[in-house]
Amino acid sequence: MPLIGLRLFGLAVLILGGCYPGYVKLTLLSDPSTNEGRPLRVLVRSVDEQQQRSESHASVSALVVTPDATVLRSVIIDPQAGRYRSVWIKHDKEKPLGLYFLYTTPAASWKMLVAPLLPWRITIPLGRSGVRASEVRECRRLL
Repeated sequence: MPLIGLRLFGLAVLILGGCYPGYVKLTLLSDPSTNEGRPLRVLVRSVDEQQQRSESHASVSALVVTPDATVLRSVIIDPQAGRYRSVWIKHDKEKPLGLYFLYTTPAASWKMLVAPLLPWRITIPLGRSGVRASEVRECRRLL
């Protein structure tokens, strides 16, 4: 196989396999009970562990209206049976990624931190009032 053919094949494997260098694929799974059936706002931010741990639900909620430089993406999830939403997040793989799930009545699992080196794919099931943390799946290696 010529060199160009090998490169195209490698690129096709990366794209079809859900991997795009420099990005994390975030898949959010919802059901009718997610956020008590109401739309759910999700913020993705570039933050360090200390900042993420100290932030309150109210302070993060304020970033929806007035985002700062740490906000990488804001997504709204419409809860339905078997519904999922995938987004690509451009990131610095050496920095943590903060995920904030702004539930109407949040539980203890309304935020999570993904430590470096970041995975290339994360699947997060969303429950009634928080993330179903035991069901979160990460893929950190291509092969």
